[in-house]
Amino acid sequence: MEFRPIVEADLDAFDVAFRGEEGATPYQWFGFTPTVALREALRTRGLLAGADNMLAVTVNGELAGRVEWMERRWGRRDTSLCWEIAIGLLPAWRGRGVGTLAQRELVRYLFTHTRVERVQATTDPENMAEIRCLEKVGFHREGRVRRAQWRGGRWHDQLLYSLLRDELHAELPDESHVEVPQQLRADMGGLVGGEPQQQRVLATRGEGADPG
Repeated sequence: MEFRPIVEADLDAFDVAFRGEEGATPYQWFGFTPTVALREALRTRGLLAGADNMLAVTVNGELAGRVEWMERRWGRRDTSLCWEIAIGLLPAWRGRGVGTLAQRELVRYLFTHTRVERVQATTDPENMAEIRCLEKVGFHREGRVRRAQWRGGRWHDQLLYSLLRDELHAELPDESHVEVPQQLRADMGGLVGGEPQQQRVLATRGEGADPG
């Protein structure tokens, strides 16, 4: 698994994959929204070095989804800034370990390339897949934010998680694996072999532009 900067074709793929509740999942479907601002941010700053940032998630060069990190503040910006992370995987890559790896490597990336002390994440209390991912990465549940998100015609609570800089090496495992979808494995034409240990892609530390 690797990160790389977003390109226009990635946004086209996300528009197609996430254009309805089935593709976006019930926890990320907020109705139809324009992507003009997103594309302008890609054109002007590559979706990096801003308050809202994005990288593509790839496995063996195949687009698997995206990770995002956004500025959050608990007071004055110069003394209270942290990052909040989010992830969106294409349907074929869900449930294969990509989400855990991508969020783990994004945390490592942010603590390596920015000076924040805290990375946080939020999710719906019923989103057990994301809860498991965050807890595998080492995030600590801090509490429940009541009626914080309007979605699907009603208000939803959110769970707040965080991971601190000095918890990074204590909480994050050194390596994990991603299961490659069978169809993609066939399309690779031998890049991934038939033995079980060859049908998994070793995660590598994401590389990309400085997020600022």
